[in-house]
Amino acid sequence: MPGDEQEELVMTSTQNSILNMHCPLTLKPIVELENPVRCMDCRHIYDKDPIMSHIRRSKAPNCPVAGCPAVLQVARIFCDTFLRMEIEELRSSRPSAPNATEVEDISDQGEDEAEDLMDDDEDE
Repeated sequence: MPGDEQEELVMTSTQNSILNMHCPLTLKPIVELENPVRCMDCRHIYDKDPIMSHIRRSKAPNCPVAGCPAVLQVARIFCDTFLRMEIEELRSSRPSAPNATEVEDISDQGEDEAEDLMDDDEDE
């Protein structure tokens, strides 16, 4: 009956504990990090080699995220399975072509031709 339609709701995650989207040292997006690690104290995420170098260079290294008071220690930096799962979830939720630059003008084509071109794009 009209009006009885039901929407399907799909939840993929109820919580996201990712605090920063870029490594504060390399400025790489965390979804592009090969060896992501997290500080157990402040929960910020870094690229492993740069943060370990940062910790070793300083006597009492603070977290490089602006305003974060955490003092970093090598023993408190780790990569857990949950972090990898969260990053993988972010990767899968990103647009498939975030830097797409090719745009095809279909405004002058007939309706059938335009639909055919859009169908071809969806198949790719």
